[in-house]
Amino acid sequence: MQGGTQNFVRLEVKDITEHLPLKDFYSPTGPLSRLPGYEFRAQQLEVALTVEKFLRGPGVTLAVEAPTGVGKTFAVLVPALREARQFGTRILFLTAGITLQEQLIGKDLPRLRQLLGFDFTFGLLKGRSNYVCLRLARNAASPSLFEAEDGEGEIVPLARWLEETETGDLAERGNSALLQNISAGDQNCIGPACPCRDRCFVIRAYRRAQDWDLVVANYHLFFSHILEGTGNFPVRYDWLICDEAHRLPDAARSSATVRAGAENALSLLGPRNLQGFTPFLPGDAKDALPPLAEKARDELQKLFSGLAASPPSGGLQAPDEGLLQRGRTAAALLDDLLRALRPFEDRFMMGDISDKRDLARGAEMMNWIDSVREFKRSLLWCLSVEQFPRWAYWAETSLPDRGSFAGRLHAALMSKPVDAAEIIQEVLKKEAPDKAIFTSATLTLAGGSFDFWSREAGIVPDESLVVSSPFDFRQQMEVLVVDAGLGVMEKGYDERMCRVMEKLCDGNGGRTLVLLSSMRLLKAFARKMRAKERPYNILVQGDMPQRQLLRRFVEDETSILIGSVSFREGVDVPGEGLTQVIIDRIPFPHPSDPLVRARDVLEGGKGFVRVTLPTARMFLRQAVGRLIRSTSDHGRVVLLDGRAVDKKNWDILSAFPPCRVKMLKVREAGE
Repeated sequence: MQGGTQNFVRLEVKDITEHLPLKDFYSPTGPLSRLPGYEFRAQQLEVALTVEKFLRGPGVTLAVEAPTGVGKTFAVLVPALREARQFGTRILFLTAGITLQEQLIGKDLPRLRQLLGFDFTFGLLKGRSNYVCLRLARNAASPSLFEAEDGEGEIVPLARWLEETETGDLAERGNSALLQNISAGDQNCIGPACPCRDRCFVIRAYRRAQDWDLVVANYHLFFSHILEGTGNFPVRYDWLICDEAHRLPDAARSSATVRAGAENALSLLGPRNLQGFTPFLPGDAKDALPPLAEKARDELQKLFSGLAASPPSGGLQAPDEGLLQRGRTAAALLDDLLRALRPFEDRFMMGDISDKRDLARGAEMMNWIDSVREFKRSLLWCLSVEQFPRWAYWAETSLPDRGSFAGRLHAALMSKPVDAAEIIQEVLKKEAPDKAIFTSATLTLAGGSFDFWSREAGIVPDESLVVSSPFDFRQQMEVLVVDAGLGVMEKGYDERMCRVMEKLCDGNGGRTLVLLSSMRLLKAFARKMRAKERPYNILVQGDMPQRQLLRRFVEDETSILIGSVSFREGVDVPGEGLTQVIIDRIPFPHPSDPLVRARDVLEGGKGFVRVTLPTARMFLRQAVGRLIRSTSDHGRVVLLDGRAVDKKNWDILSAFPPCRVKMLKVREAGE
């Protein structure tokens, strides 16, 4: 969706100009009061005035913590857009989740455009894999496989959609995995050699974005472009706004992750990929390719099959000599294959191919060669374990289903940076925004210190602000800590937890968000709740796409939503539709998590105290923030983990706002 073309309801706002003092803009009778459900909050105005002063001053970085309910998005965007208009600057707005992106594009920004009294353009920029590749789509062997329903239930063939779509956004076609076969992802793009380049949807999208006053994107797109792509974000901007800034370290780590997977490698070396070289090589060279590829494929099959059958427990802290030797053997075989293709590479790079069709096919083959080289580098990097503990190394494995073919072997070697601070510092140094604002509901720990976030993100802000919550938690909320009497690994734990949660949900008449740290427990609880009729609906993660699930939860006021930790953020249900949040455990990662183990070594054995505990408190604050969203909201948070009270040195209760805290112990199965 591009700026300037959205349809929205025009608000009745009169006598509003862009020069209205900021304090009047947020006043109980100001422009924002025309918004549905608006409540004047002094904290929102404080944030807005701070942002305005910062943008006019000499500082480069500002960190703002504004608790849930302050309205920090409008608090930041109103002064930012007003000042950007005065300075003639452009804004890049980054966030972690798609929920906020959709709210910004579909709701908040159209409303702000009316309220501010001046026009501005905006849009959502997605990664290239979200767009269709015209070249691949038109060459699709079975276009009928890509049929999808339009808004009225009519089946729309791919060819017709390609003629009608203005954006080429694959989201218009649904969520079919088949669509990835025709996406414009990096490995599929052949650049200037593409015969459809003048109509490329990716190029169109990025060109449109160059003219927007405000570009909305996500952290993954931001970091991947800078770390893996051209070295800079592809759309120019002057000011950077990072919402959900507590997610910055995780986003940077994920974007820098190195992966060498069996499925990709074995598919890459399949016979069909080699057929593309046929027009470019003499007969003897063509005949040499299949056996070379087969040898490399067989060696990789052995490596990944062995890995799936006997994965290293808890990650790798030193090279596994057997795996490393097998990996080096496979890498040498890949080198043999690449050497056999050197004549083709030289010919292509010298521009010795003139036919447009051959040039496009040759560009595809160059992509394939680059993919083989990248896989080889990733494989050796993951097996060498040279950067432990600065990097964590592990294997993700599961044995293939009976009867599956070799290409579906589920095994991968993984490596991820443990400390993201240097990565973020490097990225921000490259981008060098004139102003950078970092906001979140959770950037500080007890006492209002940004030290932990600054250490994790590598950002020491020039200026900072922490505002209080606008809510009276002592009157609106209570916390119930329940000791289930069993450890998570003890027999009967899941059964007892399900029984306790069932009573809590029934006693509350539904209206509950259940956040569970284990998919095993999530499935067990869903089965129990659906085993009999209840006066409220049961919504479960996985039943439908997350956005649709959240929409159903908001619309059905008595329902319960059973989800994993991914629902800690982005759930906004004010009013009677959510009066209880149940959390099964303190959100600690598993102690055998390779990232946790590597970080503990990096921290000299103090990783739990320095990193795990403060991170758990931050995550808990995010989850608790789902409950109270307005001054009229009320309810309780239930934490089914007695350690929150028993382990006083963990200071878990500091993650909760000041409110009533009760303790309940469940000692027998019948209780």
